[in-house]
Amino acid sequence: MNTRLQVEHPVTEMVTGIDIVGEQIKIAQGKELNISQDDIQTEGHSIEARIYAEDPDNNFLPSTGKLIADNHTNKDDIRWDTGVEEGIEIGTDFDPMLAKVIAYGSTRGQAIEKLCRELQSVHFGGFTNNIEFLINILRDKNFIAGKTTTDFIELNQPTGHISLDESELLSIGITASLWLQGLNRYSATVQKHIPPGWHNARLPNQRTLFEMEGEVLEIQYKRQRDGSFMTSNDNKVLIHDWQTNSIDIEIDGFRHQSNISMNDDLLLVQHPQGSKILTILPRFKSSDSKLVKGSLVSPMPGKVIEIKVEQGQVVSRGEELVVIEAMKMNHTISADQDGAVKEIFIKVGDQLDLGESLLTLSKDESE
Repeated sequence: MNTRLQVEHPVTEMVTGIDIVGEQIKIAQGKELNISQDDIQTEGHSIEARIYAEDPDNNFLPSTGKLIADNHTNKDDIRWDTGVEEGIEIGTDFDPMLAKVIAYGSTRGQAIEKLCRELQSVHFGGFTNNIEFLINILRDKNFIAGKTTTDFIELNQPTGHISLDESELLSIGITASLWLQGLNRYSATVQKHIPPGWHNARLPNQRTLFEMEGEVLEIQYKRQRDGSFMTSNDNKVLIHDWQTNSIDIEIDGFRHQSNISMNDDLLLVQHPQGSKILTILPRFKSSDSKLVKGSLVSPMPGKVIEIKVEQGQVVSRGEELVVIEAMKMNHTISADQDGAVKEIFIKVGDQLDLGESLLTLSKDESE
């Protein structure tokens, strides 16, 4: 008899109305159950999704960062089970599961739809996670039809992120830019009464640079006499309300409210299909970099627990070089080519960031 609770026990609780955890605590206290098997009736359908600190587009390797936004709320048909909260640092020392989200509906289709809408509308994150991957699964026609075999991922290959068209990307960039301008005015120490973007001369457009999913996004805009803004792409923008954590904005007649969270140079910007992470790029590039040109880099954050090669050692493609520990799992980094170990930049015990240089391999020992 397996007496432990399964991760999916909330699904059973949603369709039976029985607090399984409470009953198990009673058993541990030597008390008898208040129910019999005949008392248990099921009604409706429930489905659970697990939110993980992992990158589906990088072979589900662990990701880390600060949880800069968490505005989830429990509802009658939506339940969140989580032990994290806004502001917490997500590292590699613990299991990557951050939360379980459980939805209930009178039919399976309703439960799927409610869960998908919850994942799309929640403002949760600040680092790479699997929420968009889960949304893509819930929107997959084969999943909706119930064709959910154990090889579903392999057969259907849902993408790890939500793809947006050019106009959607532009909308997110404009929203982020004008929220930032409002923040600059809000944080100003002098002339705070001057409206955001006000100018009394012929000046060039204001300009903001972001990086989103590996692409650079440039937004240029200028305030108009009527208080609206015009972008370099001729988008007319109105700001109906600005708050330190949101903006009510209208772009070319389409009005929406976006929750926005910020941590250093990272922005988490909500859009109709979810939330996207934007990195604010500096106006001038720094010469400092943790990446050594031509080096083999860490595919995840983690701790170096073993270095299997020495400087000058000749290795073959596929040979094991470094072992990194992240979230209770060991990950081995192998050589991507034949060659010699030219230089090693790490040592055992180092805590690595994603993309940090490990070592360089040269195809010829004389290089």
